[in-house]
Amino acid sequence: MNPLQQLYEVAGAGLMPYGQAEGGGDAVELVDTFGAYEAEYAAVRKSVGLMDQPQRGVVEVTGADRVDFLHRLLTHDTKTLVPGQGRRAFLLSKAGRIEADVLVLQEAERALLVLECYVAGRVVGELDKYLFSEDVKVRDASGEFLQLSLHGPGGGAVLEGAGVEGAGPLDALGHRRVAVAGQACVLFRWDETGDGGLHLLVPRGEAVGVYRGLLGAMGIDSLSEEVLTGSGLTRGRPIGWLAYNTARIEAGQPIFHIDFGADSLPHETGVLDEAVSFTKGCYVGQEVVARMQNLGHPKRVLVGLRFEDDRLPIAGSQVLAAEPEGGGGSTSGQVIGAVTSSTVSPMLGGKAVALAMVKWGVHREGTGVVVPAEGQLVGGRVSGLGFLGR
Repeated sequence: MNPLQQLYEVAGAGLMPYGQAEGGGDAVELVDTFGAYEAEYAAVRKSVGLMDQPQRGVVEVTGADRVDFLHRLLTHDTKTLVPGQGRRAFLLSKAGRIEADVLVLQEAERALLVLECYVAGRVVGELDKYLFSEDVKVRDASGEFLQLSLHGPGGGAVLEGAGVEGAGPLDALGHRRVAVAGQACVLFRWDETGDGGLHLLVPRGEAVGVYRGLLGAMGIDSLSEEVLTGSGLTRGRPIGWLAYNTARIEAGQPIFHIDFGADSLPHETGVLDEAVSFTKGCYVGQEVVARMQNLGHPKRVLVGLRFEDDRLPIAGSQVLAAEPEGGGGSTSGQVIGAVTSSTVSPMLGGKAVALAMVKWGVHREGTGVVVPAEGQLVGGRVSGLGFLGR
């Protein structure tokens, strides 16, 4: 059970299921909103939003050979990481398909792999398969941590207000150990929403105290429905999935098992440059990745879609090819992809945007598309993944 559950009940927060454990287990419950979606989204853009992310898990890798071991298995160069640095990488199958999307945080005595909690157990099993005589131990530590995230430009100020020493600037995926409300936590940076992202791996048993400490630094003494739906919160507020999801789609941040999945190749994800190194040595699935890089291209790729109004296509909607200009304004009828995530973007004046997996050849920016939305066919254009600043 989430240790913050009772706080959410007092606050009148809405809850939603997220994903499903392998083997048919129960879904994790996330807060969807605390009853003030617009204010929660505004906090991400103007101050800071505090989000509990119980869907995130942690795999701990220890032992003298751990650095070389991970380097031989993951798609990115982890051998050159020094303590306090991190990288995003994929764990692939031998066929080059994605088993996990991983943030590798290298510490002096261990590496922490931050990933979706549902795949943590399988990742431990996959890594164990490649262990022979190496001095490496791999274990699922998801039950020991809860990830609390500060999305927005004011995250650093909140940590300072909470008395956190060493809360100064961090490079992307840089991390350090800090104390929050007297509890030892791992702080790392990952800008998922485009406006700064500071994340804490908190001992699960101490999560309530840390969460309250962060709220206090925002000037929130009572996590009540009346306080959270009011207009007096200026230094930040707790947020739910809906506000976070809008902000991360605007920032073009795809999520494993939502925008790409276990049937995807790295070249299809839109984050190839971030998660794959083409100068490191061999790793599991490397031949497939290298062959595609040097000899061809994927059959499909994740892109952004922009629309002209607020009619919102839902995830799973077919993306159709638009007839070329001058062709009478109808569609060609050819299915060229599917929407994976969508939102109405406040940063773009209330227009709809989406992430979609589309066929190669129609993935170029400016390509016209047509998508069903709210009972009609709406026209749009292919864009890069990120919509902010474009």
